[in-house]
Amino acid sequence: MLRQLVDKVLDSFKDETINFEKCYRPVLIAMNVCGIPLGMKNTDEPTTLPVWMVYIFGWILYCLNIVSGLMLISIEKREKSPFFTNNRTTAWQWNYGITTYNSVFSSIAAHTVLLAITTVRWKHLARIFHRMDRINQFGLKDFEAFRAIFRSGLVFAIISYLAIGFQSISAFFMADVDVWKMVIYSFQRGFIIVILLAGVLFFCFGRMASTMLQILGQEMTKFISSDDQQSFENIDVVIAKWNRHYFMAIDFVHQFNRCFGCLLLVLIAPIFIRVISTSFFLMIELKDGQWTAAVTLNLIVLLVHFVAFIFAANIPHRIRQEAIDLTKKLRRFQLKDFTHQNQVNVLMMEISNSLPKITAAGFFDIDLQLIPTLIGTTLTYLIILFQFQTSENT
Repeated sequence: MLRQLVDKVLDSFKDETINFEKCYRPVLIAMNVCGIPLGMKNTDEPTTLPVWMVYIFGWILYCLNIVSGLMLISIEKREKSPFFTNNRTTAWQWNYGITTYNSVFSSIAAHTVLLAITTVRWKHLARIFHRMDRINQFGLKDFEAFRAIFRSGLVFAIISYLAIGFQSISAFFMADVDVWKMVIYSFQRGFIIVILLAGVLFFCFGRMASTMLQILGQEMTKFISSDDQQSFENIDVVIAKWNRHYFMAIDFVHQFNRCFGCLLLVLIAPIFIRVISTSFFLMIELKDGQWTAAVTLNLIVLLVHFVAFIFAANIPHRIRQEAIDLTKKLRRFQLKDFTHQNQVNVLMMEISNSLPKITAAGFFDIDLQLIPTLIGTTLTYLIILFQFQTSENT
């Protein structure tokens, strides 16, 4: 009996001390294991020896990424398997070469951005979390929702990594290449775990930002629909709290965009290229009217990249939509007191003038409007490549 009571007290103590660090700790530990030193402690503390060791380990992995990528490109340029040369047109070989270059350089570029930009700007994002912890902006139920987001993201990264590894090995077995080439290729493709974890961080933080705004919207709805007159007597405090919580969430989105904007820039373009090249491979294989293992593999790759692109574009759209929904809720909030109604109108105007958005390092906005662009670009280049393919066959 006494032991059960002690266990309950300890569990309640653990729940009371939950914070943002405990929510995103599993993903950050995985990033540190991969050599990306994203700290979990207070940013004002001096850099410790373990952090420096992670940083050095990260640059060693980065050098290995470059070396293995260059070796893979050298192998592809110097030696060709019969699978890649027999009955293959110049357009097909060029498309395959572009796919290889795209895969290698996207991995190196993402690794570079994570080490040189994201790790430097991470401290500003961490400060936002510490500020939110200090003002107790969220409750235990909210933190449980945040923790579930990161747990599901980490599980998704592990499953995706295993699936990509299986796909890479299967492709080389079908191509019938030498074992040592397959080892080099598999080693270089292993660095995709860094991209996967970075993508998971982007998705989780984006989902967290939209959840923050959703929680604020639920508070507004609950207050507006309440009949408690005592609550309306403290309307000044409530509006100030809404204002503080909203702009804290906006600061979080801004710092989150500074951390991952450059990463989005170096990942969105390779997704475009991979979708185009994979669609071309599918078109050539299906033209013969035969459904082979290569067709199935390319179809899976195409669907995965397209779904990943939709998720990446939907995150900023969802954040912005949650902010727009806040203005809709405030518009329905009508007060008899002119001063209080004016405060509500000012808050509504401030939200409307500061709607959050995610950009690729400021070059272009990331939203659902990119999906028609991806489809249109893919169809355009498919027509061009198909014309080259047809001209060679004739």
